[in-house]
Amino acid sequence: MPPRLRRLCTLVVASFFFFCTLAGFHATSAGQNPQSDAVRTTPAETLRTAQTIFIRTKSVYFKPAALEQELLNRDEVQYWGLVISRDETDADLIIEVDRKLFTNRFVYSVLDPRTNRVLLSGKIGSLGGTVERQIADGFVKRIRPFRALAAPAHSK
Repeated sequence: MPPRLRRLCTLVVASFFFFCTLAGFHATSAGQNPQSDAVRTTPAETLRTAQTIFIRTKSVYFKPAALEQELLNRDEVQYWGLVISRDETDADLIIEVDRKLFTNRFVYSVLDPRTNRVLLSGKIGSLGGTVERQIADGFVKRIRPFRALAAPAHSK
C-alpha cells in the first residue's frame, strides 16, 4: 500500500474513533446527568422545598451537635418539617460553618448539595452569645421568606 494511502486510511480510522467517542460522551451527558434537573431548580425553590439539613464544620471551635440542638429548639424549624441528618448524602441543604483565622468571627453558608451552589451566607461574632444560637437565629431569619408565610401555631 502506498504511504499516502496508508496515511489517509489511518486518518479516516482515527477520525471515526474520535467521532464515535464524542457521540457516546454527548449521549451520556445529555440524557443521564443527575445534576441537570438540580441546575434548573432556583435557589428560592430549593430553600422552599428542602426538608433535610446536614451541618458541616471546618473549625475545631464549633460543634455541629450544638447547632443541631439550637435548630431543633426553634418553633419554625418544627413547623416547616425540617429535620437534621448526620448523613450528608441524605441532605437537601448543608449548613457549613467555619471560623476566620485569628478572629472571633464565624462564617456560615447554606449550600445546595446537588449543585454545590451557595444559597445563603452570613457571619457572626462569638462575643454576643453562643455561636450556635446566633447561626440558628440567622438561618431561620434568612430562610423564613422562602418558607410558608403562616407563623407557627405554638410560637412564643
